[in-house]
Amino acid sequence: MQKAHLIEALYLVNQGTDDAVRGLQRLKKASDLTEEVYGDTLARFEHARAQVNSQFFADMQANEPKDAAHYERQESRGGRKDSEP
Repeated sequence: MQKAHLIEALYLVNQGTDDAVRGLQRLKKASDLTEEVYGDTLARFEHARAQVNSQFFADMQANEPKDAAHYERQESRGGRKDSEP
């Protein structure tokens, strides 16, 4: 598992959500547009973002003990093997 690659992917999801939220907020403020759908969509985006972030960190946390054990075994063997868990 390439953690930096996964963290970058989560960053991109959050950055894209930020962009979408800013756009929705601008639409919501426009006086000649009905704002209800924009506010509802904004809430759905933020909810989805929270779910993705929560699941990502739960998954990462669940994998950490396995990674720690793998690298502890490598360290015990003198670091002879360079493979990922």
